[in-house]
Amino acid sequence: MTKTGKGGGMAAEVSERERGEEWLVRHLPPPLAGILPERLTGLSDDSRTVRTGNLFLLRTEGEFEKRYLDEAIQKGAALLVVARRHLPDVMERRGAQASQIPVCVVENIQEAAGVIASAWWGDPSGSLSVVGVTGTNGKTTSSFLVRSILEASGQRTGLIGTVWFDLGGGLAEAPQTTPGALTLQRAFRQGLDNGLAGISMEVSSHALAQDRVAGTTFSAVHFTNLTRDHLDYHKSFEEYFEAKSRLINWVNPDGTMPPAVINVDDPYGERLAGEIARKGGRRLLTYGHAGERSIRPDGIRISLDGIEGSLVIPGGEIRVEAHLPGDFNLQNIMGAVGCALAIGLSPSAIEKGIRELPGVPGRFERVNPGGAFAVIVDYAHTDDALKNVLTALRPLTPGRVITVFGCGGDRDRGKRPRMGRVAGELSDVVVVTSDNPRTEDPGAIIDEIEPGIRESGRPFYREEDRRTAIARALSLAAPGDAVLIAGKGHEPYQIIGREKSHFDDRETAREILSGMEKRK
Repeated sequence: MTKTGKGGGMAAEVSERERGEEWLVRHLPPPLAGILPERLTGLSDDSRTVRTGNLFLLRTEGEFEKRYLDEAIQKGAALLVVARRHLPDVMERRGAQASQIPVCVVENIQEAAGVIASAWWGDPSGSLSVVGVTGTNGKTTSSFLVRSILEASGQRTGLIGTVWFDLGGGLAEAPQTTPGALTLQRAFRQGLDNGLAGISMEVSSHALAQDRVAGTTFSAVHFTNLTRDHLDYHKSFEEYFEAKSRLINWVNPDGTMPPAVINVDDPYGERLAGEIARKGGRRLLTYGHAGERSIRPDGIRISLDGIEGSLVIPGGEIRVEAHLPGDFNLQNIMGAVGCALAIGLSPSAIEKGIRELPGVPGRFERVNPGGAFAVIVDYAHTDDALKNVLTALRPLTPGRVITVFGCGGDRDRGKRPRMGRVAGELSDVVVVTSDNPRTEDPGAIIDEIEPGIRESGRPFYREEDRRTAIARALSLAAPGDAVLIAGKGHEPYQIIGREKSHFDDRETAREILSGMEKRK
């Protein structure tokens, strides 16, 4: 879940541009109190970042917090934008602190933040090809594929997602999958100023539920699948689905509706596609393995080295040569192809983009190419994602499949026995360990995973220490086996208690393998 700053949202850096009264009148509702200032110096939705002359959006998700408003006023906010439900409290505090500060009222403060930020930065997404992907699994790989295809077509393309942010100035570690509204619109502006023509981005269910992408113009939207996840945040699975579906039903600020690309092998994707088809007015591209799909495979071969074959597309076919193994990656490829077709890219650019993507960090990433047994790191942290990876790995492995995994603490507890069941049913040996236990007892988390493994009758080991667990799995492996280290993927850290320390599954596995070689 997104952690909020004082006042509610992710902090956006104070802008260097200034906006005058004309802009204020055009983009904000008339103030209910006070007179609009002659100019603004920037935007903020975090009271800690407010500077003199800023517009301050009081984005409090829960109850009114007077200290955030007080701090913003004390730091020199020149205009307050608040939700109607907080107006009485705001007027009382404003009267006590600075009665002359104007107050503009909106019904949905989170949506207003995105719309205002987009206007402030000159509607940057309207000048970019922005492709958004949502779903439980596959978002990261799909976004990397789309970016590679756009680049192959000659369009410099940025990336916003779980692994990296790239806005044209180099790669940076992602602070969160989809940033807050003010930060996101400023990122679009930065990308545009850096010469980008497009941005491929992941859109999380949290971001959709919190209106972080409000004010964004999408060129295409993509739904991968829906399985159990984030039910610590969403009240029900149906609410989770509704959050995801908001992207597929997106209406751009100018009223246009971006094409929708949907995996109809997934039952929720099929439901979404049916709803889109009935409503009409939006181009729909579907993909899946068989039947009446816009995009489907034809003569595909999958190995540990990747995928080769052809895809049938509207009006023809394209050749696929990918360095991404597994049927789940075939689905990701089909979705990316759909997005590329939706924005008018050529088959040759699509083929080149897929071929030139070397892989995705922490997604079915082999850490010991050429080894006697395969060692693969993957981000799979839901039962469906784990099932997809293990189902893909099994037919490619002549020997045993040994799986190392755990479940995160302070997150959805219901998926723990489900993940244990999947690991047990689809592995030969399981080593259950810690993921990011956070403030929960690691042993207690494993206790909740264990019943699912026991149902399968498979042999398993308990190792709370993740490094010890990886070492155990590697020591068990023989030539022809495969060791899957699942759950953390690209993450270079582990969170125990409230402490975040360096830990990278790929790095750890290579160190242990190197030590094993030296002892031979």
